[in-house]
Order: sequence, then structure tokens, then C-alpha cells
Amino acid sequence: MPGTSPPPVSPLDRLLRVYDAAIAACRAQNARDAYAQLGTLRAAHPCDTPSALGIDALYAWCEQAVRSGDYLGAVRTLEGLRSAWQAADRLVGPGDDRRRDLARRDLSRRDLMRRDQTRQFDQHSRSARTVGP
Repeated sequence: MPGTSPPPVSPLDRLLRVYDAAIAACRAQNARDAYAQLGTLRAAHPCDTPSALGIDALYAWCEQAVRSGDYLGAVRTLEGLRSAWQAADRLVGPGDDRRRDLARRDLSRRDLMRRDQTRQFDQHSRSARTVGP
């Protein structure tokens, strides 16, 4: 139908697309794209609970795996995480739309906070590397 806009893309769909791109980059052994997608995943992920820190540690491990050439290990880890996100979304039933909407709004706020934290960390890391003994 002309003039009809496509349905909005959910935050989960966007997240799954980034996982797909990261997995594809690792399968192609494209370190540059893999780092970029892993950086996007890390920037979008809040680190405000112990379990969230664990997921971030898995992203960091994937970055290390790519650095060392273990693309298969990174693919397996990313595929597992992607599947977990899909399974978690299926647990939220259709009657939970209000809770899902609140969670998505909270996720958006967390995305912004995480991006700011990542930028600050990156700036600190760069300045620490440039300071010599």
C-alpha cells in the first residue's frame, strides 16, 4: 500500500541484527567489522548488575578471541548470546506489553548512559596508554 510506513523495529530486533552482523564478520574473519559490531553491542549493554557485567565480560572475551584469531570461539559465544536474547523475549507473553514497553524505555536510557560510560573509559584508556613511565 503506497504511503504506508513499515512497522517500527523493536530494540530486540535491532540487537539481533547487530548480533547477526557480528557473527557474519567473525565468520568472514573480518576483524575490523567484528570489533565494530562488538563495540556496538558493548555500548548498548548496561553494566549495572553482576549478570550484566558477565555479559560484558563475554563481549570482551569475544574481542580477545578475534584479536587472537579464534573467530570460531567468538561465533559460538555470540550465537549463544543471540539465542538467549530470543528465548528471553519469548518468555514475555502478549499480556505483558506494558512491562515490555517500560523495559524498552529503560533500555533506551541505559543505552545512552552506557555509551557515555564507554566514551569516558575509552578516553581514559587512551590517555593512560600515552603516559609513559
